[in-house]
Amino acid sequence: MNLYDKLCKEGCSASFKAKKKDEALHELVALLKKCPRVENIGSSKIYSALKDREKLGSTGLGGGIAIPHAKIDGLDDFVLALAISKKGVQFEAADNRKVHIFFVLLGPSNSPNEHLKMLSAISRTLRDEDIKNELLAARSSESIYETIVMSSDEQAKKELPQEKKKLLMIVLYEQKYLEDLMELFLELGVKGSTVIDSQGMGGILTKVPLFADFINFLGENKNYSKTIFAIISEFELHTIIRGVENLLGDLDKHGGASIISLDIHFVKGTMEYM
Repeated sequence: MNLYDKLCKEGCSASFKAKKKDEALHELVALLKKCPRVENIGSSKIYSALKDREKLGSTGLGGGIAIPHAKIDGLDDFVLALAISKKGVQFEAADNRKVHIFFVLLGPSNSPNEHLKMLSAISRTLRDEDIKNELLAARSSESIYETIVMSSDEQAKKELPQEKKKLLMIVLYEQKYLEDLMELFLELGVKGSTVIDSQGMGGILTKVPLFADFINFLGENKNYSKTIFAIISEFELHTIIRGVENLLGDLDKHGGASIISLDIHFVKGTMEYM
């Protein structure tokens, strides 16, 4: 949920003057009244709704943040205002510290689920220390608004469906093609991979006296291999397979390598060392 869709540009202030809680509520109401969406809602009605919500427990979350909010009859959409107090306000916060960031939310009385989602989005945004610091350093309403716009854009990017990734594993028996494969990866835009020395079943069995005479049957060249790991995009898989088979031939008929791919459900970090 993009906060800037509901954030009123006229309702941003970098020079909040209130020192006490009730003063802060009145000043927040005045800020909200600058927003076109609430021009038909009376100031006293907004103040009473915010005041009644504070009676249930302070919306001062701690850490210098408060999120006053209320449901308003007659309001047909959400509206947000954002104020920064340089000196801080005694707002009965959970940690008894002064509040410096006020994110105030008004919502329709018939949209409780959306109201909760908005509160969650605000809370998640303000958990980002970089965003908090930018807001606290803001010197104008424009810079406050721009900070939220930028943070919402970044959050939206994170929430976009991520391109499906695959774990590619190539067991290469004909090791003379290793450099060619690395060049192929580079050409196809695969920026990193990990190559390890590996040993097949035959290499293990030939060390057991009972099976020592199987070495020629199993094929000595297949006892040792290189195993290549890479994280690739799903759409790259078939291109890579074609490239490998152009080098080694049809893998179903020629046993120079085997290719395995697995869906990745989680990855953190990268193999990109180029």
